[in-house]
Amino acid sequence: MLFPDLSAPEINNSQQFKAQPAIAFLMDRFIAFILDFLIVSPIVSLMVSGLLRQTKTFFLLNSRSEEGLVAVMMLFAVGSIGVVAMQTWSLYLLQATPGQYFLQLRVVSYPSSQKRLSFSQCVVRSVSWCGSFLLLGLPFLGVVGHPLRRAFHEKASDTIVVTLKKVSDPGPSMPEQRLMTSWMQFSFAMFALVAFVGLAKSYQALSAGEYHTAVESTAMCQEIPDKELSGTQRMDAALSLFLLKEISSECLNKESEHSLWGDPVNSQAMAYFAKYLLSEGDERKEYHSKVCESRTSSGCILATYLDNPDDVQLGDASRKLWVTQVLEADHLYSQKDFVGSLEVIENLQTVPALRQAIDKKYVRSIWALKESLKSRKGGRVPASSSDAQEWIEGFKEKYGVR
Repeated sequence: MLFPDLSAPEINNSQQFKAQPAIAFLMDRFIAFILDFLIVSPIVSLMVSGLLRQTKTFFLLNSRSEEGLVAVMMLFAVGSIGVVAMQTWSLYLLQATPGQYFLQLRVVSYPSSQKRLSFSQCVVRSVSWCGSFLLLGLPFLGVVGHPLRRAFHEKASDTIVVTLKKVSDPGPSMPEQRLMTSWMQFSFAMFALVAFVGLAKSYQALSAGEYHTAVESTAMCQEIPDKELSGTQRMDAALSLFLLKEISSECLNKESEHSLWGDPVNSQAMAYFAKYLLSEGDERKEYHSKVCESRTSSGCILATYLDNPDDVQLGDASRKLWVTQVLEADHLYSQKDFVGSLEVIENLQTVPALRQAIDKKYVRSIWALKESLKSRKGGRVPASSSDAQEWIEGFKEKYGVR
């Protein structure tokens, strides 16, 4: 059995490889690109207009919106697919993009000779062309130094751009080829160095746990003072601080989202209670039904109490929850039971996350208790006057008030 000698002159020196095609001028190709951009960009803009408006809305509502990031990725995906589809069909039907067709340029197979481009060639060329933009357009610079003015997407698809004009581009001179080759090699070396340094730093940060910390810090609200809280206690603290008007609705929403995704089993009821507090109208009713899937749950009792205080007893909710105690302190204060309110507040003052916020309630209740003792008309004081006086004296000693 005989095997062909692949180094034989009749194979390497085939006329197919020696034939010099009518290479298109760089300026013609650049002008064709500008024309294609002017034609295709309005069509793509129309395709993504609805998604673009929705993306802007996401970021206007929240500059760190996760939905916005997903929408941005979808925006680029839809735009890229649209460009690839239009360019593929244009190449398959016309053997050129609209700009190239106008400037008498054609895309043909090379080095193989065939009458028309295959559909797979058109797809590969279009996808590679779009992918070159991800590398900052550097693969396009291959046309400057390549002897046949072929860029990466043309080599990948076995194609070449030729001109139908009588005069064609003779190709780059040897100095141009050497300069471009050296520049590309230097660029590749710099990119490789930057990539290696970035990879080394990323590995170091990963080993140190910095990414875990960064993800947690962005997922959770920074307005909550105690950074050590986690799980149901953190959700409880967020609800309490929101009712005390110490954190924003955005903060509470972020905490509820984190609880729903991070700890749905233990924190779901209280997270839905947070959503209930933040919503209005029909949405509020929907969250109320989710909170009250179990009518005896603390979240359901608290939600019902806030809407209709007479329908439930606040004492039926778990008193282990700080948010229950915050509502109880306010309820006792509204009933002018200032001593009872102070007893609840004293317990909440032991919670570091609530200490600063609850101190304001403490001062308010002491002041109201003092005024009620003075007038004896400010309402019922369930404890004896001596008990009330002890609270006032304790306040004076604590804050150095005479």
